[in-house]
Amino acid sequence: MNEAKVKRLVEVFDAARIDIYISTHTSDIRWLTGFPGVFDDEQSHLTLILRDKIQESAWLFTDTRYSEALRLRDTQKYWHILDERKSRFAYMATTLSGQLSVSKTARVKPITIGIESDLRLDWYRALIKALNELDGLAYELVELPSLIRELRTIKTAEEIALIKQAQAITDAAFTHILDFIKPGLTERDVATELDFFMRKAGADGLAFNTIVASGSNSAIPHAVPSSRTLKRGDLVLMDFGARLSDYCSDMTRTVFLGKVDERQREMYAATLAAHQVLKEAYKPNSEAPELQKLAETVLAEHGFAGKLIHSVGHGVGIEVHESPSIGTTTTDRLQAGHVVTIEPGVYLEGIGGVRIENFGCITKDGFEDFTSSTKELLVL
Repeated sequence: MNEAKVKRLVEVFDAARIDIYISTHTSDIRWLTGFPGVFDDEQSHLTLILRDKIQESAWLFTDTRYSEALRLRDTQKYWHILDERKSRFAYMATTLSGQLSVSKTARVKPITIGIESDLRLDWYRALIKALNELDGLAYELVELPSLIRELRTIKTAEEIALIKQAQAITDAAFTHILDFIKPGLTERDVATELDFFMRKAGADGLAFNTIVASGSNSAIPHAVPSSRTLKRGDLVLMDFGARLSDYCSDMTRTVFLGKVDERQREMYAATLAAHQVLKEAYKPNSEAPELQKLAETVLAEHGFAGKLIHSVGHGVGIEVHESPSIGTTTTDRLQAGHVVTIEPGVYLEGIGGVRIENFGCITKDGFEDFTSSTKELLVL
C-alpha cells in the first residue's frame, strides 16, 4: 500500500466513521493491493483493514491458487497474506479477535465495521455468524455502497499510463480489422480476429466480451456476435477493448460494407455530431444528466429523437464499467482525473445502429482523448 492510498483511506475511514473495513470485491482488492497479473474474475479474496493499523499493515484472505503470486508481489511486506483452508469469514473473525484482544469486558463502545452494501447474502450470513461467535465483541455494521469504488474513480498518472497503453493496442486492432472485414465472414469471425490481434499485440486479455453486430443486429447495443454472414450494404458495429496489467480500454466504431445509403449516412452524421458536442462539454463539474440531455437534444435536431437507448458514457479503469456513470439516472459530476467514455448512438429497429465511442481523461481544461482511430465514415 503506497503512501497516497494510505492517506486517502484514512480520510474515507474518518468520513464514514468506521473502525474497520471488509472488502470482497476483486476489483477493489486489486486497487488496494496494486498487485498486477494475479486476480481473475473469481471472488476468492477478502481484505480486512483496521483504521488504527492502515499505515503499517492489512490482511488479505485468499486461497492457495493465488497466495504464492500475491506474496511475490508484496515486496513491501505490507499485507498479511493468509491462505488456510477454512471459511474466509471465520478466519477473518479470528484474526480480528486477536487484533482487538477481544474479551467479555474489552469494549464498551461497539466497533464500527464497514461492509459493501451489495455483499452477497450468503457471505453476509457467514460474516454475521463468525462475528457473533466472538465472545464479548460488540459491533455495528455500516453499509457503504462505494467506499473503495469512489477512491478508484480518480486515476493516478501510473494508472493513466497503463490505460493509454491498453488503448494503443485497441487502436491498432481497429486498423488491422479494416483490412480483414469483407462480405462472407461471420460476426464471430470478425470478433475472433479482433480478440486474437489484441492478445498477439500484447494485451493480457480482453476488457470485455467483444461485440460485433452487423445489419439489423447492430440495432441491439450489446449484441452477441453470431453466425450471421456479413454482406454488401451492411452496417458493422464493433465495440471492443484490451486489458493490460488489469486496466481496460474501450472503443466502438461503425463501418459500412461496400456502400452506404442516405439513411445510414444521416444516422452516422447525427451520432458524430452528438459525439463532438459531448467532447467539448466533458469538463470538471459537468453534470451527468445534463450531458445525457445534451446528446439527446443533438440527435433530436438531426431527426433521431428517442433513438439513443443507453447512457452516453461511463468510467473505465480496472473494470470497463465503473464510476462515474453518465446518464439521466445518476447525480454524478465529472472531476479531473476521471477516465470516461463518450459513446452516443442511434438505433433503428430492423435497420441497424451506429455508435461512436472514444474515451479519455477529464483534465482541469476539459477532455484528453486517448483514442486515436479516425471517426470519419468508412466504407470498406
